[in-house]
Amino acid sequence: MIRGAGLLLILLLELTVLAVGARWGWALAAPTTVRLVAAIVVPLLLAGLWGALGSPRARVPLRPSAKRAFQAAWFVLGGAMFALLGQTWLGLALVVVWVAVTILLRRDA
Repeated sequence: MIRGAGLLLILLLELTVLAVGARWGWALAAPTTVRLVAAIVVPLLLAGLWGALGSPRARVPLRPSAKRAFQAAWFVLGGAMFALLGQTWLGLALVVVWVAVTILLRRDA
């Protein structure tokens, strides 16, 4: 039960990073066309990186320690994008919830 709920929460956090990437791209101090392109490209780039390196079925196999480092960097980047948007508490919450759920999932395994 805990594992299923934890994995669902991780999925929601991953989607949150993609959404904040789009929001961050749109918030750039640039012409509207550049902002629109950034709002589309940033989450696509993030999704590609996650699919290639961070997901459970990643295309590029990483050692467990390297995969954990990539995943940590992914969620810290999401938190940093929140902070750059002026939502520091949301960024901190994203990272803290990810750490807590990750710890619970490892203990449950």
